[in-house]
Amino acid sequence: MAGSAPRAVPCDAIGDDVVVERAADGTVRYFRANDPAREEYSYDKPFILELEISRRCNLRCVHCYAWAEDRNYEGELSLAEIGELLSDARDLGIRELSLTGGEVMLRPDFLDIIDAGLDRGFGTRFVTNGTLLDDRLLGELCRRPITLITVSLDGVSAASHERIRGSGNHEPCMQAIDRLLEAGFAISVITAFSKLNIGEFDALLDFCVTRGIDWQVQITSAKGRCPQPITLSPDEYYGLGEKVALAISSGLPIHLTPMDDLATYSHFAPLSLLSETWKQECAGGKLNIFVRANGDVTPCSALCFDECVVGNVRQEPLSTICRERRCGAALAWLSADQLTGLCARCPFKQECQGGCPEILLSMCRSRTENEYCYHRVEQRRILSDVLGDGAAREASSDG
Repeated sequence: MAGSAPRAVPCDAIGDDVVVERAADGTVRYFRANDPAREEYSYDKPFILELEISRRCNLRCVHCYAWAEDRNYEGELSLAEIGELLSDARDLGIRELSLTGGEVMLRPDFLDIIDAGLDRGFGTRFVTNGTLLDDRLLGELCRRPITLITVSLDGVSAASHERIRGSGNHEPCMQAIDRLLEAGFAISVITAFSKLNIGEFDALLDFCVTRGIDWQVQITSAKGRCPQPITLSPDEYYGLGEKVALAISSGLPIHLTPMDDLATYSHFAPLSLLSETWKQECAGGKLNIFVRANGDVTPCSALCFDECVVGNVRQEPLSTICRERRCGAALAWLSADQLTGLCARCPFKQECQGGCPEILLSMCRSRTENEYCYHRVEQRRILSDVLGDGAAREASSDG
């Protein structure tokens, strides 16, 4: 871009750092860091509203949870309905808004929705695949104090990225990242790892560090359009965790944030660092709450399962759903007392509570036994060294 390119309006948001406190009775409480008012976030008042403004997408990613594709979906919330939702969320005390899709830039009133959030005082951000960013839209975004723009990037190499997102989509994504950086936006990259791109970790880390971009890392799970065979095995999951933990422990100049699906317990450093990012419970419905394009509400965007729907904002206000603490009721099955198999005998079960419910529901044979767990892999490997592979598998199985 030329030197006269528009520059982003500075955003004075105080950031997403959250202080987690555990009381003597085990109750977990959440506060925003550096907030003298000590405003607390809970099922009654979540920290951030994740709003899916459309399921339509110009890509057809193999791992998409929403089955998104380039067609219109009936029944999506109108701009007026979104405005009512945001007013209700603001009155409830939610202060952060994250727009997602589908692809947010495909919605004709995308900028109007951003303005609706900003006008109500939300710290407003969005997630995009980056391929539709043009001069007009970049200029419009630069006039707005966007808190954060997160770009989905699944590989530095075109081959890896396009194996997941389709041919011809890598270069526009990379150009969008460079243009947003040059314009002065705070941006981050998010990557979901599967067998299709697990070899890209080191290149993606170098890419983010070189450009000073924060990076969010998670695993692809078998839900929506994603086929089970491309997801990571427990051993591959362990290897990814090791890479993430080693990178974090090296003192990176960026924030590398593992999502909750990577925050299981380990006996060995530095992998044991990742359990420190787990809040000893699923934070869905407390730190974030998700409203789908049709108005359905779930505890978070990862829990996009029919059984996790706790209401619909077309039928009742979001504030009613929150004040009745329905997300808490929907996740009540996450409990150390209800774990089975190896999880029931695990020394970390009180701290873990079974781990991320998305993984339990989409990747495991039972919702009460987490097969994606560092401790579980370590236990099997130790038994294999002592007893041999066959005996270790038998000893590690439930029953």
